[in-house]
Amino acid sequence: MPATFTSLLLFIVLLAPGFTYAAVRDRHRPERTSTAFRETSRVVLASVGFNAAALIVFACVRIGAPGQTPDVGRIVRDRDPYVRAHYAETLMWTAAVLLLAVLFAVLVARFLPRRTFAVNPESSAWWVLFDMNARANGTEWIRVGCELIDGSYLAGRVHHYSPNPEETGDRELALGPPFEYRPAPDGEQRDLTDTHRVVISARQIKFLGVTYFSRSGGSGGSNGLGRTAAHGTGPAPGQQGTQRTP
Repeated sequence: MPATFTSLLLFIVLLAPGFTYAAVRDRHRPERTSTAFRETSRVVLASVGFNAAALIVFACVRIGAPGQTPDVGRIVRDRDPYVRAHYAETLMWTAAVLLLAVLFAVLVARFLPRRTFAVNPESSAWWVLFDMNARANGTEWIRVGCELIDGSYLAGRVHHYSPNPEETGDRELALGPPFEYRPAPDGEQRDLTDTHRVVISARQIKFLGVTYFSRSGGSGGSNGLGRTAAHGTGPAPGQQGTQRTP
């Protein structure tokens, strides 16, 4: 570990591209928490790669315009005297190289094609159903039917879901209209006519039925999405047919 404040600051700066890559990647594709060693290795290796790419760009600029860039050879030989004499130029180019490495990290994490698996052990099932499969199927909106542990049934349009990759009961699913609600056999009927959103805790869900509605106006089952019998949920007004992923 770094022993001084300066070495700690340098350590953080050098790893900034790796931290950025991990943060952007997790934002667009949540995954289950890996071991500390695996996460650290990802950050370090990503930082090395992005810093190297930025340094290659700097080297090309140095070759093309040597008078406009710091003299790396003198920095290595003289170090402190050269840096003190050219601190503004050195600081500016150091920041530019670091920002370029961070930019590379953002672009790669955001736009690098994802590997696709029928089942990815590191991805949340909710993320696979509501994000990956939906985008692969050209889905405009998703309807979910939830059978709850008390025997009641609630269906609606997916408005938001917790992207937490850890599949715990703390996650929540927010549904919007049109709703379909059936109370438990001994439950009380509820009128959801004027309700805009309903939030369901994952602890209360026994199972989910998912229907994808495409931009063409119907529900679709392409791109490997399975077809199963509908469970208690009809199509939204004006739509035809139901298709489910188990």
